[in-house]
Amino acid sequence: MEHKNEKQNTISTVFKVIKLVKKLKPDYLPFLLITKLIAAGQPFVNIYLGSIILDMIVDRNSVNEIMQYVYVMVGLNFILTLSRWGLEFLTGVFRRIITERTSQMISEKSLSLDYELLEKKETLAMIHKAEAGMNSHGDIGTFCDLLGRLIERIFKIFCSIGLLAGLFIPVKAGKLSGLAGFMNAGYSGLSLLIIIAFTLLAAFYLNRWTGKQEQKSFEDNVESNRRFGYFYNFVWNYALGKDIRLYRMDDMIMDEIDQDHKRMETVSNKMTNSYNISSIISNLIVIVFEVASYIYVGLKTILGLISIGSVLRYISALREFRDGLGGLLDIYVNIGIRSRYLAYFSDFMELENQKHKGTLPIEKRYGNRYEIEFRDVSFHYPNNSEMVLSHVNIKLRVGQKMAVVGKNGAGKTTFIKLLCRLYEPTEGEILLNGINIKEYDYNEYMRLFSIVFQDFQLFSFSLAENVAASLEYNKNRIEHSLEKAGFGERLKDMPGGIDTNIYQMRENGVEISGGEAQKIAIARALYKNSPFVVLDEPTSALDPVSEYDIYKRFDELVKDKTAIYISHRMSSCRFCDHIVVFDEGTIVQDGSHDELLKDAENLYHQLWTAQAQYYA
Repeated sequence: MEHKNEKQNTISTVFKVIKLVKKLKPDYLPFLLITKLIAAGQPFVNIYLGSIILDMIVDRNSVNEIMQYVYVMVGLNFILTLSRWGLEFLTGVFRRIITERTSQMISEKSLSLDYELLEKKETLAMIHKAEAGMNSHGDIGTFCDLLGRLIERIFKIFCSIGLLAGLFIPVKAGKLSGLAGFMNAGYSGLSLLIIIAFTLLAAFYLNRWTGKQEQKSFEDNVESNRRFGYFYNFVWNYALGKDIRLYRMDDMIMDEIDQDHKRMETVSNKMTNSYNISSIISNLIVIVFEVASYIYVGLKTILGLISIGSVLRYISALREFRDGLGGLLDIYVNIGIRSRYLAYFSDFMELENQKHKGTLPIEKRYGNRYEIEFRDVSFHYPNNSEMVLSHVNIKLRVGQKMAVVGKNGAGKTTFIKLLCRLYEPTEGEILLNGINIKEYDYNEYMRLFSIVFQDFQLFSFSLAENVAASLEYNKNRIEHSLEKAGFGERLKDMPGGIDTNIYQMRENGVEISGGEAQKIAIARALYKNSPFVVLDEPTSALDPVSEYDIYKRFDELVKDKTAIYISHRMSSCRFCDHIVVFDEGTIVQDGSHDELLKDAENLYHQLWTAQAQYYA
């Protein structure tokens, strides 16, 4: 049953690959097929014409007659070789294009996955398997080349059979007895065919065993490779260099790299031993075949049953037949193995998002009159049954400036992730204007939010592209957003203005401080100009002066938008109309700053007092 399923999966993969290649580069397969047919047929031109030329030399034909065949053979080789070179160049270009496009498909698929799905360890493993399988073992180009070689071997087998037919046909030489009579009989070829069948069967099972060892090696190394890549990244990542040197973490990192390297080396050594065993047995199989072929053809030649030129033809044809049939079985095994690597790519590309995308358009409302309600919302992260939020009920009203506070791990950032649909509630529902947010078009819903997370990311693009999050942007709006975020003075020092590249992945990249990066992130949120602005620890990296400037201009920054402000700095709460206090995943207090301070026993008063003493 397992073998049957593998065969079905292999056939399914073949058709998937052909369909994909026709979509990515329609010309590739026809050109590949013609290339392989030429490659398969060219040796037989030399075998056939070479044997004729040798017989003509033995029979003492005239030089002119012999040279005519020589010219034909040279001319055909010249034409076929040039044609093959040209086609191989084209197919090589096409193959690189396909490889690049499949890598691009993995990237595009990864970017399109739901955040909740992408964050899972299982999904990250699938991405790594898809990349590693495509890059080192089962890329589309290699698989197509195997299919082309399959056609090549089939054509080679038919050509070999055509040339070998005469070897097993009895010659009319009167009545022969003894060894000559046996060798002239058609059934004498059965002994050679039995040996050929035995060697090919042995080679088939040997290749199958080697392929399974190779796949097992790949499977065993997937996790080690992923870990090795993670820790090896620390070696050259200059952004991490300060902590590594300051805390002398190099020994820890090198120890992890060394352990993963040893695990990979152990697996590699086992694979090397398997290859060595396979190589020895394979060479013995070839020797058995070669000896049997030479004995059979040699005896027929000595007994005068075939000509001298036929020796060249039959020995070469037998070798081509063995290579063709042996290669056919080898390719069959390899296609099965490679199809399993390609299955990683296929499984990843077929991975479906679980988030309900919705179809309802977001109603355009005058003055951004939107209202969002959390109705009895509870949530736990995937692969973890512990609730991070429990029975949260709250309404976010238009134009409201709301602060969300609480201890570390209280659920504040998770609350925001649910708000912007990075995750779906485990229980309860979130409503926009009375309708479950699942029903709205996902992309339209996301346009409602401008968010600066505490672990925000900037990228090695230009300053303008980072703010606009796009290759197209409005220059005046970019500059205005940066100015409002407090980046105006630094912008004047940028060598290329808003076109200056940041970080060192691009030419002339400029390094920026953590505080400057935070201002750019705030500018990005302002540039998006969404009705809801969410700032998660937006001033954590700013100096006191810059922080005060942000607070002072907070109303101006968000204007009539609904603003949600998350911070551990309680002084920032005074700038907000409404304060929500989280504790252990639930809302424990909610009200204005003055209202919450009246009760000396509540959590907000404790948090405020704990920080206020340092400002006394």
